[in-house]
Amino acid sequence: MMDAFFSPGSVAIAGASKSLMKLGNVPIDNLLRFGYQGRIVPLNPDGGEIMGLRAYPSLEDVEGSVDLAVAVIPRENICSFLDSCGRAGVRNAIITAAGFADAGEVGASLQRDVEAAAKRNSVRIMGPNSIGTINTAVGFVTSIITLDAMPSGPVSVVAQSGLFAAGFARWMSSSQCYGLAKVACLGNKADISEMDVLAYLEDDPATGVVALHTEGVEDGRSFVDLVARVSLCKPVVVVKPGSSEAGRTAAQSHTGALAGSHEVFMGALAQTGAVPVGDFEEMFDCAKAFAYCPLPAGNRLGVVSVTGAGCSLAADACEARGLTVPPLSRESLRYATEGLPAWASFNNPADIWAAIMAEGNAGAYYKLLHAMASQDDIDMLLAVFTIAPQFEFDVAGVIDRIRVEFPEKPVLTTVLWGASDDSRRWFESLEGARIPMYPSIERAVAAAGALNRYSSWLRRQR
Repeated sequence: MMDAFFSPGSVAIAGASKSLMKLGNVPIDNLLRFGYQGRIVPLNPDGGEIMGLRAYPSLEDVEGSVDLAVAVIPRENICSFLDSCGRAGVRNAIITAAGFADAGEVGASLQRDVEAAAKRNSVRIMGPNSIGTINTAVGFVTSIITLDAMPSGPVSVVAQSGLFAAGFARWMSSSQCYGLAKVACLGNKADISEMDVLAYLEDDPATGVVALHTEGVEDGRSFVDLVARVSLCKPVVVVKPGSSEAGRTAAQSHTGALAGSHEVFMGALAQTGAVPVGDFEEMFDCAKAFAYCPLPAGNRLGVVSVTGAGCSLAADACEARGLTVPPLSRESLRYATEGLPAWASFNNPADIWAAIMAEGNAGAYYKLLHAMASQDDIDMLLAVFTIAPQFEFDVAGVIDRIRVEFPEKPVLTTVLWGASDDSRRWFESLEGARIPMYPSIERAVAAAGALNRYSSWLRRQR
């Protein structure tokens, strides 16, 4: 059933208009620009042609089957639209209209009517208050926000918020390199919930990481059991607002979610192998680390920094995230200081300014990273850079060399300061080589901590 929401052979758009500025035309425009190869059926009472496609007055007038219907119409028309789905044999629908359980008791009553209409017509619905799904592999997108085509990648997003097929999707397509597999924006969850989509993604070969946003679940026990099962094969990063009374109230007014006890929810989640995070920024940081990095064997981090300030910040961040920074071994020190002045010395975290002065940027970073990666008691690496003309070198080439020599050890990077254009250029170079880069030491260490927590849980299950 869930395939129809991500890879339908045909999709009908109710609310299509001959006025190109109408919201109902946006999904059609997105589908055409994303290169969707299935059949697109605009629905308009006057029929005719819309955006070069034949339009039909209703679903019952369409020749052939329709796998999915997207309703970009007012909330008052949703029940009759679902009746039309039933008569036409359409079994799956996305409802974009808001003003249901997210809008007080009157809206909640209307949502109950919609649920009854869907049930009597045997239609599975996503929404209301949903802008639907994205599947980059087949160019399928139902968003009512204009999007640019985005690269395919291993991260799938399951969320109540439509932001993930709107503003966040535009941000990801324009500024991130890891790519998306699938996105589902669930809205009010009158029918299809995160449980349905998680179970679908569990066996989805295109999904390597699941990023989940929920404002509350109906069946907590079943949800926890499912997350634990999915976590055995792929990491699940979870953000749930509602730790404050104001947050719970906002969640209720947003989608009508019953947020429940935040503490109980997060405590139960901690037993599943899921990675709970505090906000969307950390969710994407962690998802990127999982997309790019192998899982570490432990919680021990080696830090190589161009600045002593980076060393102290990294040490503090590691302590806060449950990571340790083992000292350099005698063999590592001997290797790292070979050919350097007698006064040069290193520790972990390592301020490598002396090595840079003697061997240049590429040689210094390679030597110290190699020394740390060679130690059995260092499981992950963090390279801290700053950007100035004197520090330019093939950083992606150096990091990639380390990853080839030590493929089992994650390598994360952060660039401190520097001109914005230079930072963007470094970002594109590193992430184009699938090397995760973060804008601060704290965020990089948090991502390393997530890798460790999930890897530690997974080892305990085996």
